[in-house]
Amino acid sequence: MAAMIPAPGAGNPRVLLACSDPSLATYLTELLKTWHYAVEVAENGAAALRRMQSAAPPEIGLLDIGLAAPGGVEIAWTLRRSQTQLRSWIVLLTDQPGKDRVRVALEAGCDDFLLIPPPPEEMKVRLRVAERVLALQNQIQEQSAELRYRSTHDGLTGLWNREALLSLIFQETDRVQRMKTPLSLLLMDLDDFSRINHDYGYDAGDRVLTELANRFRRQLRSYDLVGRCGEDEFLFALPGCTRESAMALVQRVKEAILARPFAVNGEASTLTASFGVAGSAGRSPLVVLREAERALAEAKLDGKNCARCYESRSLAGMALMAEGAEGGNRAVGCMPAG
Repeated sequence: MAAMIPAPGAGNPRVLLACSDPSLATYLTELLKTWHYAVEVAENGAAALRRMQSAAPPEIGLLDIGLAAPGGVEIAWTLRRSQTQLRSWIVLLTDQPGKDRVRVALEAGCDDFLLIPPPPEEMKVRLRVAERVLALQNQIQEQSAELRYRSTHDGLTGLWNREALLSLIFQETDRVQRMKTPLSLLLMDLDDFSRINHDYGYDAGDRVLTELANRFRRQLRSYDLVGRCGEDEFLFALPGCTRESAMALVQRVKEAILARPFAVNGEASTLTASFGVAGSAGRSPLVVLREAERALAEAKLDGKNCARCYESRSLAGMALMAEGAEGGNRAVGCMPAG
């Protein structure tokens, strides 16, 4: 079982030491502590492997090739082949030099090779090299994560962008088809938002949109999807929601999100929006999105703060004929300002 040995300093990578010689383990531990490393000592190969496979493994592993099974080479091979732990820097310790041993160690996935007992200055240099490589790896991973985030999120609000949201909706549609559960799409377009930009400036408009996105996050369920699809247009994907449930959500959005005043350059301002709702039933998201756009367009024609739900003529033919509809499909069921 691995035991934690406190180190006097912080900030250096954590080191796991697994050595078959107790006296050498003690010597190396004290040496590492003088360099301000946090050191863990594993008493055998099995303990070392468990620690290296943990959720937060040490950044550097000093592993003796002569450990009781599994040995250092076997540990490195297991870690690299499992693909579960690729970030730690593994240094193999051995008292038997030779090209064949080095080749086997490197092919197994070891990053470095150190003869024991190691000269202190050489060991220190090897550790510093490991630190620099690990720091570079972390920097690359952080930059990659940032690029992934920027490619999928709106730069102003932090919500999903249109392309990423549509991809997620396609995935959700596949799940809906398998599970036979409802899914609704909801388009929301702010009414006269350009007035805020015109009267108060674009910075004020940006602050309002950012606050609006924060309100979405606080009010919606954790598995609801919402993204910004235009300057003041937002698309919601609502798993488990029928069109009727989505229309009820519209009312909650009006009351809990839009009707609460927004601070605009020291003044309190409320917003209204138009809404279009369409139900998926496992159909192509592009088709459902067009239906939501059709419903939104008719909601805007009906005036501000209105919502309409798209239904096919087969479901609402009588109502459409009563309204004088001429063939095809259209949005029905206007919800007036609440």
